[in-house]
Amino acid sequence: MNGPGGGAAPGPDGAAPRADEAAPRAGGVARSADGRPSRADGSRRRADGGASRTDGWPPRADAASPWTRTALALGLAVVLQVVVLTLLFPNLWYGLHDISDIPIYQEYSSLMAQGYRPYLDFGVEYPPLALPVFRLGGDGLDPDAYTTGFTVAMGVITIAGAIVVTLAALALWPLGRRPYWAAAAYAAAVAFTGAIIVNRYDAAVALLIAGLLLCLARRWLTAAAFILGLGFALKLTPLALLPLVLLLAGHPRRWTWPLLAFTAAAVTPFIPYVVSSPGGVWEVFAYHLERPLQIESVLGTPMLVAGALGWAPLEIGFSHGSHQLIASGAGFAAYLSGPLTVVAVLGVYWMLWRRQDALREAPEEQPLAVLALLLAMMAFGKVLSPQYVIWMLPPLALVAVRDRAVAVLGAVVLLLTQLEFPGLYGDLLREETEALVVVAVRNVALLVLFGVVGLRVWWLGERPPNARAAAGSRLAAPRRGL
Repeated sequence: MNGPGGGAAPGPDGAAPRADEAAPRAGGVARSADGRPSRADGSRRRADGGASRTDGWPPRADAASPWTRTALALGLAVVLQVVVLTLLFPNLWYGLHDISDIPIYQEYSSLMAQGYRPYLDFGVEYPPLALPVFRLGGDGLDPDAYTTGFTVAMGVITIAGAIVVTLAALALWPLGRRPYWAAAAYAAAVAFTGAIIVNRYDAAVALLIAGLLLCLARRWLTAAAFILGLGFALKLTPLALLPLVLLLAGHPRRWTWPLLAFTAAAVTPFIPYVVSSPGGVWEVFAYHLERPLQIESVLGTPMLVAGALGWAPLEIGFSHGSHQLIASGAGFAAYLSGPLTVVAVLGVYWMLWRRQDALREAPEEQPLAVLALLLAMMAFGKVLSPQYVIWMLPPLALVAVRDRAVAVLGAVVLLLTQLEFPGLYGDLLREETEALVVVAVRNVALLVLFGVVGLRVWWLGERPPNARAAAGSRLAAPRRGL
């Protein structure tokens, strides 16, 4: 379709269509000698169920209207999440609130309800935007009511995350069945993650990451940067995703508004507390910088296994809100985790920079980039709390509908994490074999997942050798109907 000036009309998100989509095919539809349409137009089915054409024409439209597809996909997302939250979670092999952080949030909410000021009158290890999330459970004066309220709030946020992920899928794939599969994949990922998703506030982090993916799919880069700023004020770690937005923006002269949006969203929540208690706010950062090597971390797994086998002395202590490893080399591993994480994140960005043109031209590859960056932070961090896997649910769902290997590996990581926590966590503290094996296999699977996703990033814009060979064989094969 042409625009008013005779050129190609912009796509539905305001971006100009690619050259291979915009140019009409010369000569119309090829026909055979008997006048019927020829198979030389190369019509075939895409892997996602939609029609794909090799003749330069866009895929055939779905039978359902866009509004109908949107309603069906969003309805599916909501129904599946409600089923998981209301039917599955209360009937798992462990209690709904086993080993929960809700009592910590309840205590903070109670203190705030009584007029005490966070960071000044009592210490808080969380960034300031986490505080209103804690208040979603109520004033905290009734612990049981707060537990119910916070659980419901995280369930609603999880449903909202499913809706946003499905909207991102609809933006990425206007045709075909992938939005429906994405809705199902997100529900499956939540089920594989388990009840921890309603026991931690990390569901709110996942919602922001889902919002980031929607903004990237729509090319709303300033809004994407704003969401990352909110993420920084909520959990700090989303800061590592900001360079991705700048990379997609292109030339540095286009960075101004994204940087301003990020700064406004990231800094504003801190301002009242910095004014009243700058030392208290600094403790948020110092707390996480000082954390020791956590028992479930990838870097700690060799020490944990060696201690359990009697190869090296090992003790398990408790500090900074989690159980830590006390062993020879644990301090060095904790120190090394920072440089290793930086190297891993920079390595992913280097690969993305090499493929930046392909990344901009193919928005469906951008969830892969987000997933790679999150895995880089998780794989080498000195802390790998089980709730961290919640962060990767939105990009994992969008990548899983296109990549079976990533889907299977992601499911294994999530299931093993749920199997270990909370059910086997006590056994892990006692260094029992079954729990040790589960954690070790989970961490190996996490590293393999990171490696596979890294390879996918390396191949952005290219087809693997087997795909090129298959394409060559199709071109070499004689065509019928000519």
